[in-house]
Amino acid sequence: MNNVQLSDSGLYHIKTHYMSVLKPPKYSRFHLQVFERVSKPNITAECRRNNISLSCSSIRGNEVTYSWETLPPGGNHGGLHLGQTMEIYPLPPSESTTYTCTAKNPVSRATSDPIDLGVCSIQQPRDGRWVPALCGLSALFLIGLLIFFYKTNHSNKNETVIHVIINNYP
Repeated sequence: MNNVQLSDSGLYHIKTHYMSVLKPPKYSRFHLQVFERVSKPNITAECRRNNISLSCSSIRGNEVTYSWETLPPGGNHGGLHLGQTMEIYPLPPSESTTYTCTAKNPVSRATSDPIDLGVCSIQQPRDGRWVPALCGLSALFLIGLLIFFYKTNHSNKNETVIHVIINNYP
């Protein structure tokens, strides 16, 4: 068969006529399933607080199944995982851990570019995420302290002046 399309999938009935008049026609039916080749899949990583969620998707292809593979040097994390998404608990150590996703169906197979989980450590630094908050709080505290001393000194001068004026009267 040539030039078949996805919409050609379905149940077909065939009537076969033989050259011999003595042999009656044969009736049969078959189911035709047309598959589109899968495209190269893309991986998206969602960096969460306690884990990393990887998702794999292929733009083209029908009846696609997905699998994940861990690449060295982080290959000691497990090898192969089936499914379109994968959750990684706990977060991997600082060593580079790389994953690829493979999309396949009965007529084709394609593998993604590798993704290094180091992207999550860049997006969510563990050390120093409180530094901006602490700097801001410290600045507010110092400003408050300066205002307090200014008002304290300013009000003491007024009291002194008033006190001096009161003492000048007999």
